[in-house]
Amino acid sequence: MKIFLLLTAFFGGNLYAKDVSHFMINAASFDQPFTDRHTKVHFIVTDSQGRKTGFKSFFTTDRGTLLVNEYREIPNSSYGVDQIGSLDPGVIPDEPESATLDFFSPVLKDTYTIQFVGIGDCKYFADVHITDQLGETHSLLNSGYYIRTGTTQQYSAYLDPTPGAPAPVITKIVTFDTLKQDLTVARKLNQLGDDKFVGSLTKMVDLAERLSGKCYKRGKHEKGCAPAVAVLKMFIKRLETANRKCDSKKPQACDEDKDWDDFGKEHRKDHDYDDFFREWDRDDWHKHRKTCKRFVSDEALKIIKEDAQWLIKSLGGEIDKGHDDRHEHDGKGR
Repeated sequence: MKIFLLLTAFFGGNLYAKDVSHFMINAASFDQPFTDRHTKVHFIVTDSQGRKTGFKSFFTTDRGTLLVNEYREIPNSSYGVDQIGSLDPGVIPDEPESATLDFFSPVLKDTYTIQFVGIGDCKYFADVHITDQLGETHSLLNSGYYIRTGTTQQYSAYLDPTPGAPAPVITKIVTFDTLKQDLTVARKLNQLGDDKFVGSLTKMVDLAERLSGKCYKRGKHEKGCAPAVAVLKMFIKRLETANRKCDSKKPQACDEDKDWDDFGKEHRKDHDYDDFFREWDRDDWHKHRKTCKRFVSDEALKIIKEDAQWLIKSLGGEIDKGHDDRHEHDGKGR
């Protein structure tokens, strides 16, 4: 009995505990023709020591089959493509393929960078979750996004598989260029209105970016990036209006005049917005706004709006009350 008690004390009363921690990322592209079911998105995970696991490059075998060459530097990790054994364009799989990364137990406590790579213009879906040492699973990401060929999108994730540790957090790094890519891909997938409408939205992002370059303090009054944030919020309102009100039966309901009137009343007398109004007032949008085709699918609204709100938060802005979007995912799927 004394020996048993000593052993129990030595091992912290947990003689039979087994570490079942697990970290997994699964990603795949969608909205592609059935003849092109190969995933157009891959990804790389890097730990704080610079070690990588994930997509490295493509290579061609002696038989002409295109395969993935991967990094596998992080301990207990693997990366591969599911559904079919190759990326041979001549092979038509029954289901879309997906890229999958696994970290097997023990998952190391660390901050990881997740970088998605666009192989083609596409909408992709990413599922990211971690299971702690006792088997409790936390969802970090479970959503769809747009990405363009040759570009990357980056997340930062802090993982601690210790039971009782604070819930894991994942943060997306969104830039103005990310928003412009969203608009381009949504238009290509016919989830956003015509070129004139997309052009006017892109113009707003360009002007918000220009304003963000003038973030400053004036005396004791901190203005920060308020002008850029305000323009991005107006950008979101325009998307919501096109999604909610634009209807072929009632095209007048799509009018943005009231929102623009409110925006002007609030900001036209503020000289920090002079550059914005100077450029916007002479934009071609005003010639086309009554005739262009405006619509935003539910899916496009969700993706673009969420990215815009990530960007607003990175600029120090607050999300308007009532927006039901996530910016730092706490692992509870909220």
